[in-house]
Amino acid sequence: MAAKTTLKLDKPLCDRAKEHAERAGYSSLEEFVEHAVERELASAGEEGSREEVEKKLKGLGYIE
Repeated sequence: MAAKTTLKLDKPLCDRAKEHAERAGYSSLEEFVEHAVERELASAGEEGSREEVEKKLKGLGYIE
């Protein structure tokens, strides 16, 4: 299993994401967020490793 990290979201955005995840049939908010990030990176042509993506997100302050 891959290591996990913490992601901080504004409360209103988190609430909206939770509602959408439930309506869309995701098993959890975490599953929805992972899928959304993976989809966005794929559409942007990002082909870096998971570690590279985590490093970039940490640098931007999105994860600890």
